[in-house]
Amino acid sequence: MRKSTRSVQEILAELRSRPSVSVPVAGAALAGLSKNASYDAAARGELGVPVFSVGRSKRVPSIAVLRQLGLADTDPQAA
Repeated sequence: MRKSTRSVQEILAELRSRPSVSVPVAGAALAGLSKNASYDAAARGELGVPVFSVGRSKRVPSIAVLRQLGLADTDPQAA
């Protein structure tokens, strides 16, 4: 598996600024997966977060990735 070339800071910034992200962004954040490896893991149900379709695109809720990483704010008043 090839690792993602994006920095951790870039990936986290995208996760925190968008309600959902692409499968490759989620895969890179969760396991440093490449684009193809991320889609393969999602297809097998092994990405560890929900994946949903928007037209032909596959998306992942950003909050699900942040929670999996332990980076989601747990205070409901903070939203």
